[in-house]
Amino acid sequence: MTRKIGLVLAGIAMAGMMVISVAAVEIKISTPGAVSNAPLLTLKVYGYVKLDAAYDTQKTSAGDALYYVLPKVNGESDNEFNMTARETRLGLALAGPDIESLKTTGKIEVDFYGNGGSQNSPNLRLRLAYLDLAMPSGTAVRAGQDWDTFMTVIPKTVNIAIMADVGALGLRRPQFRVTQDIPIYGKTKLVAKVAAARTIGEDIDGGMQDDGADSGYPSVQYNVCLETQLLTAKATKLSVSGHWGNETLDSIVSNVVVDTDVKDYNTWSVIGSLFLPVHQKVAFQGTIWQGKNLDTYYGGIGQGINKTLQKGIGARGGYIQLITDLTDRLNWNLAYGIDDPDNQDLNDGNRSKNQTVVTSVYCKITSAVTAAFEYYYMTTSYKGQSASSDNRFQGAMIYKF
Repeated sequence: MTRKIGLVLAGIAMAGMMVISVAAVEIKISTPGAVSNAPLLTLKVYGYVKLDAAYDTQKTSAGDALYYVLPKVNGESDNEFNMTARETRLGLALAGPDIESLKTTGKIEVDFYGNGGSQNSPNLRLRLAYLDLAMPSGTAVRAGQDWDTFMTVIPKTVNIAIMADVGALGLRRPQFRVTQDIPIYGKTKLVAKVAAARTIGEDIDGGMQDDGADSGYPSVQYNVCLETQLLTAKATKLSVSGHWGNETLDSIVSNVVVDTDVKDYNTWSVIGSLFLPVHQKVAFQGTIWQGKNLDTYYGGIGQGINKTLQKGIGARGGYIQLITDLTDRLNWNLAYGIDDPDNQDLNDGNRSKNQTVVTSVYCKITSAVTAAFEYYYMTTSYKGQSASSDNRFQGAMIYKF
């Protein structure tokens, strides 16, 4: 077994040799009908090429990305090895044209984690697509697809799942957001955000309609964040945030809708977040949260509505992470995360707790190329069944442009 793991880890290291060179591009475009001295629209290409290779001592969901550990079969572990370039990312940063009282920017970003396709021919996935309008008064409007408004901090991990379903709430979704910066004194300010966002649910009732869309209105997301300088020049951030929305189910008989909008299930969260730099090269960050029906926000270990008990699944959790830049080229991180659904909302066999300890190292080989290694120890508990644990060893090579 030791020799086998050694060969796999060697394969992970060798995987990093597959790097593709890409040059940065910046394009300036005159707007149609504009005079010669009019401001320009600037397009800047950015992104990275990334190869990931991971060995797991027990099968996980979902292979390339790590969310939770699957149960053992007959008490026996089932190891696996995955290698992918699907996280390779391509983006366009847009800026202008501006006017005196309005600054215009935007972003479009994709990767290759789209549904369908195959491991060596994956499909595109839209990550970000939004426009920003910012005013000198500190008011800004964002329209498009972006990270959830309630997110203040994001874990730094090699794995693309970024501790989803194990302590870190949130993803990306279409939304219309208004932000207001409120100066308090010096470099201290309050940043208030509110958004109307699409309620992305599932088709729990089998009526061929997203249950979030069936509710007939968007979710509300909010974030109130205090930013100030405490111990370093980097801003400390302390926020309270969350969301509220609804999913609606129809009555289905033999795959036919016989009655519409028969039951509503609320989805909500309350979140406390902190980013605390204690040194120019050392910082702590994390969140604590509680809520209900959080599967599409990566809470409740991917469980939102219990159709058998006809109730939303409540959950609580959070994570804490130490981030250190040991040198200009070397970064080391250590984190713990937990997602703990309410047992009374679960059936036997449902996922009842998910915990992880994760550590990662990033090493810059050049100004553009980084090698990374990450170790996860994750344990997923199941109601009425034995827990299942996994050791994940993941290596990556990243070329940013």
